[in-house]
Amino acid sequence: MNHQLIISVGLIQHGDSLLLTRRFNPEHPQWHQRWEFPGGKIQPQETPLEALHREILEETNLTINTPQLLGVYTHFWQIASGIQQTFILAYHCFANHQLVQLKPDENDAHVWMDPVCILQMDNLLDGTMAILKEFYFKHLSNVEIKRCE
Repeated sequence: MNHQLIISVGLIQHGDSLLLTRRFNPEHPQWHQRWEFPGGKIQPQETPLEALHREILEETNLTINTPQLLGVYTHFWQIASGIQQTFILAYHCFANHQLVQLKPDENDAHVWMDPVCILQMDNLLDGTMAILKEFYFKHLSNVEIKRCE
């Protein structure tokens, strides 16, 4: 059976870095231990911005400010029950500090990283690279490509 899912994610910036979390989901190998921008499902009777604030707080214990919608990305996942079409509302926002407290049943690691270095990462969750390229770097013309370690 095919179904649709709508989520809000945050490209959370502090200084020159963006936050990535590593998903902990051993029962789904296609998602397990892959890096992504934090966020999650929009619940019934909840706006995308309410979901963004709630999910970021639940997953990272961060309070975000000045969220701006960057765009909507659509991804198609092959899952056991069919095709899951996921609409990802990507927001750029800021955190007042870098102290992250993860929800261990959802994420097992986090990193603050220069956005250019994220482009060179392996093991990103499907769609993460596209969201970064299509939305975050869209209006930047002079991005310095550097070697990241």
